[in-house]
Amino acid sequence: MVKLAQPSDDRAGIAAEVSRVAGVPASYRSLVGANWHALSLRCAEPSACDAAIDRLRQARASFEAVELDGRKRGAVM
Repeated sequence: MVKLAQPSDDRAGIAAEVSRVAGVPASYRSLVGANWHALSLRCAEPSACDAAIDRLRQARASFEAVELDGRKRGAVM
């Protein structure tokens, strides 16, 4: 889940930005709350997802916060 630094409801744009920053394909899943959006990352291995999440967390201009959905860990991130 990401909390956007700037509000947006452009699902395709949000997924594209997450993919660009993370360096792995991302799919938009749902709006979770004010500026919070759930997405899934497609990674070849867990370490690739860990690195992608780190890149998202470092992109403070785009994402105010990045959280994992613990219920989905391992299957969808």
